[in-house]
Amino acid sequence: MDLLNRYYLYLLALGYEVHSTKSNNNSISAYVEAVKTVADWEGLSIDDLVEQIDSIISLYKEGGTKHSLVSKSKGRIENGLIHFKEFLEKKI
Repeated sequence: MDLLNRYYLYLLALGYEVHSTKSNNNSISAYVEAVKTVADWEGLSIDDLVEQIDSIISLYKEGGTKHSLVSKSKGRIENGLIHFKEFLEKKI
């Protein structure tokens, strides 16, 4: 099973909804898609993103040099990356 599928299952086990509503952008689909999107923007494979997760989060968090790219995502991308890092630290 690939890493993003395991991340999906990790979020499911935490009780996140599979799909978001218009008022809630914090869903499994949104978070997994956020990780894929940032990897694409950075020209990285998921494995390379894993190796650079701390620096990537720094770029996209508030005050980071690339935050303007995600400021309209209502935290979806930043939270998706943060939860991905938590998942990686648990090595599930």
